[in-house]
Amino acid sequence: MTVLQYRAGTRALKLLQERGGLSPEDVCALVLPAIGPKWLVLYGIDSALVRAGFLQAAARKRRVLLFGASAGAWRGLAYTSRDPARALDALRDSYCEQHFTTQDSPEVISGAYRRLLHSVLTPEDLAHVVAHPELDLAIAAVRARGVLAAARARHAQAASLTAAALLNALGPNTQRLFFERVVFSTAQLSERRHPLLHATPGELLALTVENMLEAALASGTVPLYMQSVSDIPSAPRGMYMDGGFSDYHLNRQCSCGSITLLFLHQRRIVPTWTDKFLPWRKLDRRWLDNVLLVHPSPEFIRALPGSKVPTRHDFKTHLHEPEVRKQRWHEVAERSRALGEVLLSDIESGAIASKAQPL
Repeated sequence: MTVLQYRAGTRALKLLQERGGLSPEDVCALVLPAIGPKWLVLYGIDSALVRAGFLQAAARKRRVLLFGASAGAWRGLAYTSRDPARALDALRDSYCEQHFTTQDSPEVISGAYRRLLHSVLTPEDLAHVVAHPELDLAIAAVRARGVLAAARARHAQAASLTAAALLNALGPNTQRLFFERVVFSTAQLSERRHPLLHATPGELLALTVENMLEAALASGTVPLYMQSVSDIPSAPRGMYMDGGFSDYHLNRQCSCGSITLLFLHQRRIVPTWTDKFLPWRKLDRRWLDNVLLVHPSPEFIRALPGSKVPTRHDFKTHLHEPEVRKQRWHEVAERSRALGEVLLSDIESGAIASKAQPL
């Protein structure tokens, strides 16, 4: 059974074929999408790359940017911590072991994830992220605007989000009525910016030890289910929430001159969270020229427990049997190790060049 598939943009595919494979030095960025529990099927890839020191090898030529939102941002924090292997394992375990009931308020759920981040990352880890010798981290969130910013009650917030989703069908620019993209980055903002940080509209702010955990929590704050994050240090005042509203899978041009890696659970790349309801909404193909998409095969997904990747809906499906959900999530993470093994093998052998298909 083929377990892993590769799809590359025009320039990325040409580079793979010219080089006869993927060299770490050809990588300039890793995009970590806002896919919630689905990231568990990618845990094995994360773990394999960390243990192989792949990104550090890539940084021999240039600093590598990790751009993440929501759960992707949390993975980015683990990647850039003092001991990435330990942090990834701790994130996996803490994530799988979360348990909520129908009685839990947004404040309770937000508190649980705030404790998760504090349990995975020590103060020393936060300092290491900021001063990482080889990697830069960028975390995407959105700040509420207009009627959404004024929506304090849950029903008002729900109405605002419904309006955003409906207006999105008219065009992506309508989302500016509800959300402002805010990216927190450890990259030196005064120096030449990494191309992935050029996306507009939006605001680019410094990611610091003081605001890191709050920015990360905001990036993963699902409206209605969680409490929006306010008063983030060194950031404009306002209500901050899930970065998937601006950067779900990938929603920016990846023109850094070499390859941008994107690990995803599926083939389709969705720009923003509201775009997932619009099957015709696609990213400009020119923005994908340098992208190498790596995703599990449909056969691999069908062989997982329940024949699917974990999703947030699993909390409701297994509301009265949380141990079943936890066991399934842990099993998906364990089975995903096969994906990491295949990826490293294909990189080392050069087989990735012949296996890659046009994106």
